[in-house]
Amino acid sequence: MTAHVLAVDLGSTGIKVAVVDDVAKVRAVAGEVIPLIFLDGGGVEQDPRVWWDALGRCARRAVADSGLRPTDIGIVAVTSQYTSTTAVDATGHPLGNTVMWMDERGSRHYRPNFTAEQTDRWIEVHGAVPYGNGDVGHVHVIRHEWPDAYAAASALVEPMDLLAARLTGHVTATQNTMFPMLSVDNRTWGLTEYSDELLIMSGMPADKLPPLVPLGQPRGTVTSEAAGHLDVSPSAVVTGATIDSVTSAIGTGAISDDCCGLIIGTTAVMATHLPSKRHDIEHGLTTAPSPLPHQWFLVAENGIGGKALDVFVNQFVYPDDGLGHAVHDGAYSAVLDAAASAPCGSNGVLFLPWLVGSMAPGKSRHVRGGFVNFGLTSTRADMARAVLEGVAMNVAWLLPYFSALAGRTYEQITFGGGGAASSLWGQVLSDATGLPVRRLAQPSCTNAHGAALLALYETGALSMADLSKFLVTAELHEPRDADHRILVARTHSLIDFHTRNVPFFETFDSKGHTP
Repeated sequence: MTAHVLAVDLGSTGIKVAVVDDVAKVRAVAGEVIPLIFLDGGGVEQDPRVWWDALGRCARRAVADSGLRPTDIGIVAVTSQYTSTTAVDATGHPLGNTVMWMDERGSRHYRPNFTAEQTDRWIEVHGAVPYGNGDVGHVHVIRHEWPDAYAAASALVEPMDLLAARLTGHVTATQNTMFPMLSVDNRTWGLTEYSDELLIMSGMPADKLPPLVPLGQPRGTVTSEAAGHLDVSPSAVVTGATIDSVTSAIGTGAISDDCCGLIIGTTAVMATHLPSKRHDIEHGLTTAPSPLPHQWFLVAENGIGGKALDVFVNQFVYPDDGLGHAVHDGAYSAVLDAAASAPCGSNGVLFLPWLVGSMAPGKSRHVRGGFVNFGLTSTRADMARAVLEGVAMNVAWLLPYFSALAGRTYEQITFGGGGAASSLWGQVLSDATGLPVRRLAQPSCTNAHGAALLALYETGALSMADLSKFLVTAELHEPRDADHRILVARTHSLIDFHTRNVPFFETFDSKGHTP
């Protein structure tokens, strides 16, 4: 097998495709933005046909830019965002839009009311409990709002499984990718059967779930149509598609519990691997089976990350509303330069990063974000820095709970994802957490690189010990004592604001309307 990899990273707001060679070097990257579709009533969707079209364009560009021949690409690896649900036919073609992870319609159709004993059983067997706006809720959205698509569906799948099906022509899933569907007993690593007990408890339709294949096993060979669409070898193998938190961990070297990885893309995710199933449900932390043998990855979804900066740039500084300057190619650099001109602490301006609710460790889907303590002398430079600090302080809030569940005191954080392109953000994270932050080179393709490393491991081209050897450091940021003291105090204020105001936000829906 030719060990050159086409690695696909489908995020919440965009897709990246990287060509990685047989010595794990990224040779070329291409990407596109994928728009979210916002609907009245809290609906958030994407068109998965756009995913497929964008995948083809990006793959062909990346292969052309890599200097390799299409026949040199013998492996296709897929990683994606998760807790997003699509009805598909038997070959993976979508029958409608994808219900995205931030969609809020599920709670209208699915209102679980478990006893304390049932809740404890869910956590013991699976590691999480169904809720209205999770995948079980998404299934009810599809069933009630798109009954024809539901009736025609061969399966209800996660994004990585949809892409794997489009590539191979048949629908499959794994214990890893089915984690959000809350349908597999996760106490045992590597299961390939659904849990009858969990299906009965959740009411999930067994006939609408995809067949499970073993973790780490290839999904199949690309179809001739897919080979032409991607411009890869017609005999290319699609390796085990996976949840992007796994490739976040691998892409930052966090393949065991002694390493802490952090990815700031659309969201902020802290990542590591553990040797056993664990949970801290109170703070939104649990574990899911990883494709790495007999390992569970720690699910630590911190909430909105880079999307906060994106919102500030596009909706505050360069809005397309006739009130500001048009966005330009240097917009993000200009905003980051402005942020660098403001002092640590943002002259008192505090940014609350919970734009779609707080996740771990605050765990409130009702709370919302914004700027507070804005005065007569506050500036957009203060606001820009406050965005970086708000996301970093939310990470600092998570770190002690993450460390406690892992049973580790970390000496360093490895930082990847698009946010790691910013040296300033790396320094702010170090100052907020009080730890050295190792900022990776080529950070925007951290997940794609992680997917390629996993594929090379699964196909025998690399050993597990090799996986973290191929990470290149752009800069090591050391915490500065004075700035750390400021951000520790500000983090306490951020947490206090969250604690005091959750009851207020619970009286409103996401649009600020009283239920």
